[in-house]
Amino acid sequence: MRLLPLFLIPLLLSTTIRADEKVRQLLTSGGGAIDFGKSVPGKIDITSDDAFPLIQDTNGSVVAAAGTPGKGRVIGFTHGGFLKPGTLLEQESVKNFVLNSIRWAGRGASPNVGVHPGIAGLADILSEAGFDAQAYPPQEMHDHNPTVYCLIGHENLEDGEIVRLFEYANDGGGLVISTTPWAFKKKYDPFSTFPGNQIFSSAGMQFLADGYAKKEGLTIGSGSSSPPSQPTTKPEMTRTPPGNSKGRGKAVEAAKKLVEQHKSLRSSELAGLIGDLESAKTLSGTGLAEFLEQLRLLNMEVGPIIPTKENPVVPSQNALVDAVIGLETHFNENTPAGTMYAIPAASDYPGEVDEGAERVSHTFTMSGVYKGWLEGRNAGGWAAKEMRPTGIYAPPGEVVTVTLPARLAGEGFEIVIGSYNGHLRNRDSWHRYPDWQVKVPVASRVTEASSGLGGLVTIRVPRGADYEEIPVTIEGGIRAPLYEHGKTDLREWNDTIRKYPAPWAEIASDRIIVAIPSDYIRKVSDPDEVMEIWNGIIDTAAVLTQVDRNNYRAERIIFDRQTSAGSMHSSYPVAAHLGGSAEQAVDSKTLKDGNWGFFHEYGHNNQHNLWSLPGTGETTCNLWSVYIYEEYIGKDRDETHSAIRPLNRKQRLNAYLNNGAKFADEWSVWVALETYLMIQEEFGWEPFQKVFDEYNNLDPDDRPKGQQEINDQWVIRLSKACGMNLQPFWATWNLPMTSDVERSLKSLPVWEEHPVKRWAKEG
Repeated sequence: MRLLPLFLIPLLLSTTIRADEKVRQLLTSGGGAIDFGKSVPGKIDITSDDAFPLIQDTNGSVVAAAGTPGKGRVIGFTHGGFLKPGTLLEQESVKNFVLNSIRWAGRGASPNVGVHPGIAGLADILSEAGFDAQAYPPQEMHDHNPTVYCLIGHENLEDGEIVRLFEYANDGGGLVISTTPWAFKKKYDPFSTFPGNQIFSSAGMQFLADGYAKKEGLTIGSGSSSPPSQPTTKPEMTRTPPGNSKGRGKAVEAAKKLVEQHKSLRSSELAGLIGDLESAKTLSGTGLAEFLEQLRLLNMEVGPIIPTKENPVVPSQNALVDAVIGLETHFNENTPAGTMYAIPAASDYPGEVDEGAERVSHTFTMSGVYKGWLEGRNAGGWAAKEMRPTGIYAPPGEVVTVTLPARLAGEGFEIVIGSYNGHLRNRDSWHRYPDWQVKVPVASRVTEASSGLGGLVTIRVPRGADYEEIPVTIEGGIRAPLYEHGKTDLREWNDTIRKYPAPWAEIASDRIIVAIPSDYIRKVSDPDEVMEIWNGIIDTAAVLTQVDRNNYRAERIIFDRQTSAGSMHSSYPVAAHLGGSAEQAVDSKTLKDGNWGFFHEYGHNNQHNLWSLPGTGETTCNLWSVYIYEEYIGKDRDETHSAIRPLNRKQRLNAYLNNGAKFADEWSVWVALETYLMIQEEFGWEPFQKVFDEYNNLDPDDRPKGQQEINDQWVIRLSKACGMNLQPFWATWNLPMTSDVERSLKSLPVWEEHPVKRWAKEG
């Protein structure tokens, strides 16, 4: 049997010095000097015990660091040259260090590596080193299922891509990011909006906008497991091994002093005590219990901390508030059931639970068959675990016990408390706690779970699961309103179920599950009508996509006080804000009037990267908005979104084409949608359906490789579906195409009288 090199043996990491030092030594094995030439590296700030330095200069500034956010592994370098082919990466010492880093982040000797197209040359270097490496954008990660993804931290990433990379790392993936942070100080203000920092926001480290590291005499292996001693943008964090009584006293005493004196402390003393609080992350048992009692008192003393829309928490405005929220979130997600107290904000959001509400034992069966969604629908979270409703709500700080068949242990099933996992780390202000979902893997027949914030209890079913019926018993929670279309008795719903005491509810069908605060459904007397309309929306979208929804999961939509991106965002679940949209979602009369936002997000879930033209991430999803409005709601497109009313369409068309048809700069969103609408208005929806069906069934070997081939294949396939050569039409819009398009379509009649003919170039 072939033995792996020592540094490839998986490590069970903790936040102790010993574990961090072990990893650091393995990653930097071989050492060697680094010659930056005329280049200047920047700095990384270590902000918590989740991260540790790998390389430091003679002043202690961190040039490279590693972190373990959630279940993942990340590494950051403070110069783009670490991952860009060139003089830096040509140095044997640097190359070995980078390869070791990718192996560690990818948890294997030859990990499956995804490389951002901006550093495509890195894929060749990695392939030569025996890695399975390919270059593709973040939205294609689900197609390739990498164990580690490499990118430059200042790439122009869309918000959705940043969120997906963040969630990828927190869910267990590996990320390796290099960037020269000081060069982007003016572009990103505050620097927390810097793409690399948003992705690393839970990794315990941040790129610094200010300052340069000393490049002279810099060697690999020059870091230590201790954070830098110089002042940083956040307090220095103290590492204390578990069971160390000195560390225990340090954290507890710091908390006590802050409770009693935080208003009168000098800023330097306050910062030092906040740093001491972080050492509590290594505590367990009675030491942790003692600290948490002080942390709860500290929350009440500085607040109580209850973020709302009217009185939000602004990150970095109050270091003590940030520290309390960060620690409560950490312990809520990482300690055994029953450890974390009921966080004061829970009474406001997710919602108050009556102390007198009966804690019940509830037994039912659920489907254990994983269906998933169409492969490659990256915006739709196509490979996500499926969430099954239970009709149970976990009160804040209280333990619920879930009993499942023992055969499910270790197969990837999870008990989840909280409706939504959308973090707020990239938001300038927080209207709720930034994270309010707790996930506990099913490791035995009985699983205990709790959350200091409370929330609906759901069960996550992993990919590959194939159990027809699974018996479930949940004890210790309170009943939550749950309506299952075609199963729940309508009289029982009206008389009893909708009055259940939990602050959150779900109404579900085999097409969609709506998670929403219970106040919105208390007066809903006929959820059958509501779900029939939702079913119609989802089924109509599927007609355009050309799939049978019976073969796929029920979608989910969650109505939250604040979403992680935009006013709504796609994925599984789709997330939308509370308010008018939430009211409409459970009101059959107004829901039948249509909602562009709902249709737009489920359009995202139906998009496919194999036919997505440049800049159309927010464009082609609107085809589903138009289609659902016209084919299901019964409204003409002119009566829907103001942006596609005739006058607005004409003005945009004239402005784009009269201005020289600048495809790279101006062909996006509504301008780009005009292109698709013109073809649809001439040839109908059938060609689109035919082409979408082709892409749904493409063999992997036939899939287009790279954006240029995507462009060509789209025009060729759509032309053949229309029975007309559309190349001159697309050329007038300046879509980049190769001569392959013209050759492939020479047998088709040319669409001579297309709507933009007068702008066509001669010859």
